[in-house]
Amino acid sequence: MLNAFIEKTDVIIFDLDGTLYEGDQHFALMVNHLKQRLPEKHHQSFDELYQQSLAGKHALTIGKVYDIQEDVIWTWNPFTTELTNAQNWNNELVHIKNAPDKLAVSEFDYKRFVPIGDGWWPPYSIARHFGLSNEDTQWAYRRTKEQMAKLDGMLEPTPGLQEYLEELSKTKKLVLITNSEMEDVHRLLRFLDLDHIFSDIVPSALKPTNTKKHFKDVLARYNEKPEQVLSIGDNFMNEVAPALQLGMYAVWLTTSKEEPVKEEKFMKIRTLATK
Repeated sequence: MLNAFIEKTDVIIFDLDGTLYEGDQHFALMVNHLKQRLPEKHHQSFDELYQQSLAGKHALTIGKVYDIQEDVIWTWNPFTTELTNAQNWNNELVHIKNAPDKLAVSEFDYKRFVPIGDGWWPPYSIARHFGLSNEDTQWAYRRTKEQMAKLDGMLEPTPGLQEYLEELSKTKKLVLITNSEMEDVHRLLRFLDLDHIFSDIVPSALKPTNTKKHFKDVLARYNEKPEQVLSIGDNFMNEVAPALQLGMYAVWLTTSKEEPVKEEKFMKIRTLATK
């Protein structure tokens, strides 16, 4: 199925973190770092909420929006950009006064509204729910990223991906757009032996706020129509929803059972491994 999308497109845009390597051990590492800054009295409740989220038994799931100000989880429609149901941490529906009816991707500000796009954000949201500051959560994130390429087994190269992308680059333009800073990008690409693959690299991309801008820049740079470009990433909010809104093809790399949309230009796959 993925090959069908690739055959229809000329440019393929990849995310980096969680897309071009295997494994999710780094999320557990993130959780541990967050708990270092969290009072011990909250640790058990943190773990319980996180396990419920992973099991899909909590409102905090991929595709939702966490409202820090009101401490609720919103259901969000990626096509209409509507905010509908708000749920508290007991999964109960609640009414929020003066809440916006719609929230465009560009309006995710991480000060009030946080898009839950991949595995980084549930533990972040739970930590904020228990009162952890943004500074502390950023410390935990940076610490995790620093250790990811240093600890054994933390980063697993995707089997067959290097050879597959090398062959693909002979006929397609491959672009990397990532929220990681350039220093991290180079370090990770060298570790994965993918530092020679991409014709363009956009670091510090501020996705999803600036995703559409970057996608439009790619369309202009390569003189392509949206239906000739494919976006592949593990974050539904960052790489998938904006692509579908522009009429591009999109592949969500995930193990999630969630089906946020039904669209012929959209598919889910578990891995890019070819071996």
